Amino acid sequence: MDCAELYTDADGHSAFRTLRVFEASAVLFNGVSVSLSPPQPCESMLMHEFDADYFMDRHNPPSKQYVVVLEGELEISVKGGEVTRRFAQGAIFIAGDLQGSGHTTRAIRSGRALVVNLRG
Repeated sequence: MDCAELYTDADGHSAFRTLRVFEASAVLFNGVSVSLSPPQPCESMLMHEFDADYFMDRHNPPSKQYVVVLEGELEISVKGGEVTRRFAQGAIFIAGDLQGSGHTTRAIRSGRALVVNLRG
């Protein structure tokens, strides 16, 4: 599965790249064939609820995170707003720009996101 990642580039700016994560393989589970990825360790999980007017100015995440948009739509901007991506219901992205210029987060539509903090 391809996934967008926010990372800090060589110039210290937050940027987007595409990573292949969660490689799933067919396995038998209780006699049924399903596709599962290997487990990934995490430190904690939290639910983030946001209104349609939610805006967080330039920031870096406190740790590397998977963000799973359950409802609504988020817009993430980097490089002073020059590069923007939207993540709607069902999208997963990795917030991994732990240092540097950071990114902004704006809600296009209110909703909820599951934030999974990964182990360092």
